[in-house]
Amino acid sequence: MKINKVLLIILATVMYISHIPLYLMALSISLPDNSFLGDNPGATLISLIFAGMSVAMVVATLILIFSIISIFKGQYSPSKVTMIVKLALVPWYVLNFIISVCLCAGMLNPFLMLAIPIAIVIMVSSTYIYMIATSLPDIAWFIHILAKKKAKPTPLLIVSLVFLFFFCLDIAGGIMFEVATKETKQIEQQ
Repeated sequence: MKINKVLLIILATVMYISHIPLYLMALSISLPDNSFLGDNPGATLISLIFAGMSVAMVVATLILIFSIISIFKGQYSPSKVTMIVKLALVPWYVLNFIISVCLCAGMLNPFLMLAIPIAIVIMVSSTYIYMIATSLPDIAWFIHILAKKKAKPTPLLIVSLVFLFFFCLDIAGGIMFEVATKETKQIEQQ
């Protein structure tokens, strides 16, 4: 479905935009006058962060819904789009890791020490949900190939599908899925 292509691009954009409040937070700490954030800059930034995460989660849910629909009505392979989106999100994942480490390092005092595990769980789980959301169209296409087209999955296709569920390997899995999909199309045409 073409809607998945649009939703993947929207998700990638929202993921980048959701980091802007974190950069504003760093800017407000470094500037003596943080009046551009209002009277309570902490509350403003936290609400902006959660708003960005909420929008991204809504888009991820829409991707899930349309991926399930595309299992039954799959008309094209989304592997090229998901591969491009995954490669475009590599800087986001790097920045997200750096921000997460800095946030946990900032909590290294006796009063906030108990919040570190909660922060890690929130950061890792939200990042994993975003990663799976970018993989859902490929997973749905794999199920569609097996169910509707009765095609035999190649070993490369199976390995790429497994890679889509692990951090860092999902990028290699997206590239491998594109290559495996091209091979499957060539086999079907012969």
